[in-house]
Amino acid sequence: MLFKKRKKVNKRVVCPIPVVIAVIQECVDIDAGYSEFVVRFEGNDHTVGFTSDYNTQQGFFDPIFFLDEQEFSSFEEFKAQATLRDQLFASRTDRVEVLDADNGATKFPWHPAFEDYVEESNE
Repeated sequence: MLFKKRKKVNKRVVCPIPVVIAVIQECVDIDAGYSEFVVRFEGNDHTVGFTSDYNTQQGFFDPIFFLDEQEFSSFEEFKAQATLRDQLFASRTDRVEVLDADNGATKFPWHPAFEDYVEESNE
């Protein structure tokens, strides 16, 4: 008996940049200490998110928000100054593909906000 080889269907998240920013804001609001996403924009991969120091006395403190090599000490500063291709990242409405979240520590689609943006890809 012959079997047809099935085409593998991969799923991916493709969402507008404001959705990624909203997820980061939610992580800040719940006092998460870390959130990092690898997104693909116009064929290039970019890392966006934040990280914090932690100790048992203070909890999470001294957050650093980042977009690639750009670093900011507050979320407001990040939204006001981080740029992607010479345009303010927070003002862009382009769609990006989310490739990874938290260095593989979370399960696809990584965050409930991304569930509405799951697409099938035959790559």
